[in-house]
Amino acid sequence: MGEFVKATALRTNDLNAVQAGLLRHGRIRDDAEGDELRTSASVWAPVNGWTVAIWPRWFTDLSFVSPKLSADLGTLASAIDVYDGNFWTHQLWRDGVELDRFSSSPEHFAQSRAELRRLRQEWAGRPDVIANAFGVNANTVARYLIPPYTGFFGRLRGRRKPFPDDATTLDDVWIFVDFWRRLGITSFDGTPPARTVRLPTLRFD
Repeated sequence: MGEFVKATALRTNDLNAVQAGLLRHGRIRDDAEGDELRTSASVWAPVNGWTVAIWPRWFTDLSFVSPKLSADLGTLASAIDVYDGNFWTHQLWRDGVELDRFSSSPEHFAQSRAELRRLRQEWAGRPDVIANAFGVNANTVARYLIPPYTGFFGRLRGRRKPFPDDATTLDDVWIFVDFWRRLGITSFDGTPPARTVRLPTLRFD
């Protein structure tokens, strides 16, 4: 089985506010009891004004909770979702409102050509929007928003690094670490978390 990673980066230095938000909005299933990997979120101390939370294994509410945190804190939220080691997605919110979304494999769940066209459009990613939100160069962002599995040229690009000093290539889901680094989000990379937050349980009685 491949990797599953759910992570939210919030533009704030308030670690206590992030922890409170996780407890307010994060939920785990009742069948996860006793397994810390499935019940607890890890939160890293803020670096460069960004605080990162990595959610428990099998967490399914990333796209629901991240905008809630963004709205509560009145800030940017950048969320990464790695699905089974096959592809990664990025979503961006400001004050709870979605600004952008990208998928490295928008065709993964498509059931028809029409749906494939729709998903490719919806998950294409807009480098200019991300660059404006983070205050970085749009050309830098654009190098990461390339689906590496689509067509001959996509697969060819997938074997390359966006920049020589990146740790991996576009067709490796861990390229999101380099992508985040270009945006200034680095706190979780190679350092232990500052806190472990046991999330409330969502029960199905």
